[in-house]
Amino acid sequence: MVDDHIITLCRSGDRDGYRLMYTSCAPYIFAIVKNYFNTDDDRKDVLQEIFVQIFLSMDRFDENKGSFKAWISRIAVNQSISVLRKNNKLIISHSLELVDDVETETVSQLENFSEKDLHTMLAAMPEGYKTIFLLSVIEEYSHKEIGELLGITPETSRSQLFRAIKWIKKNIFEESNLINYGLL
Repeated sequence: MVDDHIITLCRSGDRDGYRLMYTSCAPYIFAIVKNYFNTDDDRKDVLQEIFVQIFLSMDRFDENKGSFKAWISRIAVNQSISVLRKNNKLIISHSLELVDDVETETVSQLENFSEKDLHTMLAAMPEGYKTIFLLSVIEEYSHKEIGELLGITPETSRSQLFRAIKWIKKNIFEESNLINYGLL
């Protein structure tokens, strides 16, 4: 994604390095951000905030701990969650409901969706469900990691994912809804 030379330039404060980093990484980061935010204005604002975080944190990137792509992905997700929380758009209902397993059939059906179809579904999904769904299914965070990130228990994360899957089954996979969302 980004070679070591660009990282070195950014660490030294070189403007060309920043420009090259932005040009190289913006499409990847935007793909993450557009899952969390529905409007282009919100997406652009968050994208800028993410790059500020990346540029200010360049000295903390350690290639021995993981890839640069994984590092910026983590920053993008964390910053997206932070903005949702700051704007009071991240509402997670705390639940004592325990869920042992997510219905894999529903998740596997989503693999047949195009990227556009997935974004259409995510735009309609309630924010709390969408956030947990994205973190668990798309970003592959564990429920423990989600809990730590969002300040909830792993059980609440599981419960919200279960509810997100139920929402998908009810609101997307019923044939009339597939037609309404243009997915059939």
